Amino acid sequence: MKKEKEKKKKRLKKESSAPAAPETAEENARPSQNEPELPPELARDPLQHAVQIIGGKWKIRILWALRGGESLRYGDIRRQIPGITDMMLSQSLRELTESGLTERKQYRQIPPRVDYSITPAGAELIPILNQLCAWSAKQGRKDV
Repeated sequence: MKKEKEKKKKRLKKESSAPAAPETAEENARPSQNEPELPPELARDPLQHAVQIIGGKWKIRILWALRGGESLRYGDIRRQIPGITDMMLSQSLRELTESGLTERKQYRQIPPRVDYSITPAGAELIPILNQLCAWSAKQGRKDV
């Protein structure tokens, strides 16, 4: 009985991870060299893709902390973001680095030193975050 359940789980997982066949000629088109190839479900909804990359409570705040362009050490970032746990900061930095929005540079020295900086792709988000801050300030002034 237990083996049958495990087989069923594996089969379902395999089926859900299999790419869906393109439905239109537009979906058959390959992206240009400058555009990353997205899974079909994200290509249809770029906002979903953006939220997947920068969504959550902490990632935008980390990018905001790195907005100055200089490299910051882990502790410096943590001090700029009150309330973030070590686990969430580590995980978010890892995901931002995997997405290409931040860069991690590790130095071979004792004690170990690691610097984080924003990449050009991450820096493209800063004007958008500035607009978001302006919008937020404007909303705060409205009478409720």
